[in-house]
Amino acid sequence: YNLAMIKAKQQYAKLNSDDNTNKNDWLSALSNLLKTSILVAAAGREFGMLSPDEQLNLLREAEDHSLPMLKVSDTFDEYVWRSFQDQALDLYNNMGIVEKKQGSLHEAVMYFRKALEIKSNDGHALVQLASIDRNDGKDDILSNVNELDPEYVSALFDGYSSRFESELVDVLHYRGHILVYDALKSALQKLEKSTSSIQQVVDLGCGTGLLGELIANDMPSAIVSGVDLSRRMVDISRQRRSRNGDDVYASVAVSDAAEYLSTRNERSVDC
Repeated sequence: YNLAMIKAKQQYAKLNSDDNTNKNDWLSALSNLLKTSILVAAAGREFGMLSPDEQLNLLREAEDHSLPMLKVSDTFDEYVWRSFQDQALDLYNNMGIVEKKQGSLHEAVMYFRKALEIKSNDGHALVQLASIDRNDGKDDILSNVNELDPEYVSALFDGYSSRFESELVDVLHYRGHILVYDALKSALQKLEKSTSSIQQVVDLGCGTGLLGELIANDMPSAIVSGVDLSRRMVDISRQRRSRNGDDVYASVAVSDAAEYLSTRNERSVDC
């Protein structure tokens, strides 16, 4: 990581000192410097190699290079500019995380708000702000949030997919899928319908297929369709089998639930 940091600094310094440098190449070098600074600070935090102050010093140095550029976009290639903005967004979110971990909540809020100045619907910054209970009325920005950025939600569950069941079910004893299935059976009883009367089921936010498996085991004649924002969750659910060895899902779509339902005929779904 130290070698990567040295190389990124040297590359940026070289292009920054050359008056004939292509502006897009220069901004790309700056983006790489930000990215490398973030990775080194994150590694230092993960493995205990850097103190919080050392992490912040590294990130603040990168911020000093970036600040003059955050308000200038007209003269750069769109892709290069967007890449730079993405790195600046990650930079402020990482600075906020470091401050939050050491209890400096005022500073953490400041950095998360800076992230939102770059991308107003950034899920990470919004979630972190919501987790800091300040009760001073200054985070009214959250009152206007009706949903999180789908890309953030998707990435969050993509990263969690491989350990989703081992941690959520085995460690935290998650029972959400069981409660939903019990509620479904209770509703069928009240309607005086048998499980065999259910032909088409849509599992919204199916995740890894926990609920779908319960349905497939108890209603083998039902055709179960799943939908989830996380591609990795979907990949896992597609491999899920019932106790009879059959596929739990007839199909699983990577999509927003509302968008998916808009493609289905209302009468084609039993539950």
